Amino acid sequence: MIRKRLLLILGLLLSMMLLVACSDSSEKGSTNNTENASEYISSNGGNNAEDETKEEITMRFWYPGEPEAVEKRLKEVFPHITFEWENIQVVNAYKETIEEEISKKKLPDIMVLTDYSLSVLKGYDMLFDLTPFIEKHELDMSDWPEYRIKAMHAHKPDDNGIYSLPGQLTYHGLAYNKEVFDKFGVPYPTDDMTWEEVIDLARKVTGERDGVQYRGLDIALDPQMVGMLDDWLVDADDEVHFENREDVKRVLSLIEEVASISGNIPDNGKEDFFDPWSYGIYNERNVAMALHARYIAKGLAESAEESDMDFDFVSWPLLDKDHPNQPYTDGTFYAISPYSEYPDEAFKVIEYLISDEWIKDSDPLDYNMEILKDKNMEAFTRHPLNVPDGRASEHQVTGRWLFGKTANRIIYEGIDINSAIREAQEEAETMIKEAKGSD
Repeated sequence: MIRKRLLLILGLLLSMMLLVACSDSSEKGSTNNTENASEYISSNGGNNAEDETKEEITMRFWYPGEPEAVEKRLKEVFPHITFEWENIQVVNAYKETIEEEISKKKLPDIMVLTDYSLSVLKGYDMLFDLTPFIEKHELDMSDWPEYRIKAMHAHKPDDNGIYSLPGQLTYHGLAYNKEVFDKFGVPYPTDDMTWEEVIDLARKVTGERDGVQYRGLDIALDPQMVGMLDDWLVDADDEVHFENREDVKRVLSLIEEVASISGNIPDNGKEDFFDPWSYGIYNERNVAMALHARYIAKGLAESAEESDMDFDFVSWPLLDKDHPNQPYTDGTFYAISPYSEYPDEAFKVIEYLISDEWIKDSDPLDYNMEILKDKNMEAFTRHPLNVPDGRASEHQVTGRWLFGKTANRIIYEGIDINSAIREAQEEAETMIKEAKGSD
């Protein structure tokens, strides 16, 4: 039950990321898209007579989500490649599907991965070291921000190579409904506010007005809170680190403080303070502020258009103003199968999908929606992602899930933080031991 719930959420998030990242690239105007693709082709030696004579090949792509938009763009850049798309997520929930594809020898050339997919691939001997191709094709990472480099290494099952390359990473901010602030006569939030300032603001906009209970702050997803921690909950050696950590205690204390605001706990009929699919800020419109992933800003915008809601975004609340950052949760990574007959061509495709040309055009900053044109979308990238040093265990997802469970126990069962942390440590160790014993 634990794994199914977690994997379902992670899989759905990945699908949503891929969908929103690509769905509007075909709507921004064919002229603009063609120009961008042509620019990439020209700068990378393509779209000339030599390339027109390239061998026609077919490549299989394990790609969760709808591939139409990305297929259109790839066809412009790589006209000699025909892509076969399989809606397969490289996660444990898809193990039966993956094994069935392997048994049929329907092996992919390229795969879309999430944070712990490499551990799944390792179990099928499907890791493929990209280092020689990075060197051969002279992939320039010199202008990548440090957190992107860290993300590339964070989820590897060993230190031996580079097995995937990062494309879109998830950014976060704080959405707010101006109407609620106006109703309470409270100033709007601003960029660079600390958690203490945001919580104080939430208190001022929580209460009943005209028969409606308004809530000041909605914490949508527990992985976002875990993403603020200084280090992994489960390290590369599968050692659990809940206890004896000030950052764990502080983040849990912040969550407890948000929940302690009278009237701020969501009335969702379940003891879960992390209710990602309710989005009361725009579904019920009774929430003043909500922690918000950028790739779902389109949902807020569409709802606001229908209801004429006035909203905006500011940067993620800061734990430390001297070292501002935002949580690292996940992203889209690309890998090559060791069974691909065309690893060089596959690498070129991935190189394009992680290029500035693709990311800047498909990155969901404005979705080509007029309502978002004057919004503070820069808030989402105002601060770097907080990617811990070193590698995480594949069982980091277990620790991440238990962190949310622990916060809920503190809120709904009244367990003190120190006891809750100690019990989380013990439960995580037991779960990981059992999981490793069943491998």
